[in-house]
Amino acid sequence: MKNPTIYTYSVLYSSFGPFVNKVPYVSAILEQEDGSRFPSLLEGFAPEMKIRVGQEVFRLGKNEQGLERYSLLEQ
Repeated sequence: MKNPTIYTYSVLYSSFGPFVNKVPYVSAILEQEDGSRFPSLLEGFAPEMKIRVGQEVFRLGKNEQGLERYSLLEQ
């Protein structure tokens, strides 16, 4: 199965609660090969990085809550 791609995204430079230590970070809607879409935070972002719609992202596995993790960088 092909990795998902970025359908749309926002770079957040301000946040609150559990996300305050993650800024800046990318919140995105990812699209699967079959056209289905889902929200995700993308790990591996640095301010100098170029991000684009259609860019492939990489699955990192599940976090401690059992949610899938995705990254802008291949691990």
